[in-house]
Amino acid sequence: MQRLDDLLKDRISVGKFSNTHTLSGELKLLPYTNATEVFSDLDEVLLFNPEKKSFFFSKVLKVRRSNRLFILKLAGVEDVVSAEKLIGFEVFVDRSKMPHTGADEYYFYELIGCSVFDEEDFLLGTVEEVFQTGSNDVILVQKSISRFEKEELLIPLIKQNVISIDKLGKVIKITKPQYYEDDQKDED
Repeated sequence: MQRLDDLLKDRISVGKFSNTHTLSGELKLLPYTNATEVFSDLDEVLLFNPEKKSFFFSKVLKVRRSNRLFILKLAGVEDVVSAEKLIGFEVFVDRSKMPHTGADEYYFYELIGCSVFDEEDFLLGTVEEVFQTGSNDVILVQKSISRFEKEELLIPLIKQNVISIDKLGKVIKITKPQYYEDDQKDED
């Protein structure tokens, strides 16, 4: 039997079932990506609920768009009662199904876990989250100060701040924000 980590290894979560849609068992999918073309090609998906630690594979019978959401009909989900059991499940697809990104483009999952360094190669922390704002993306960089204390830093991903992003090496190099206080240098 495969371990859960092995099942999720080459897959990426593209959305989460937020609610049922009809009495016939359709589900509303809240997308995690703006690369919506991935949804038009869905045929088989891995469903995983992180809270319940349960998963299963399913065949996608039909997909249609509804404003910001997608409506999915899955094989074996014939009524609203069985659809309700899937609320909270995330939909995982093979990474190979995701459209390729350009040099200056990235998926949020590619940035999560990246080490962030300033121009002097000082480690600022690790990317924990990526947020979309109206004008640009923002990374939440977290660094452990002690066992119980963490320092957080929000960095807008704009040209003035980003020196380089190495998606494969999981390293982001930035110009240190003026508002960042470096406790390490104050001790000298």
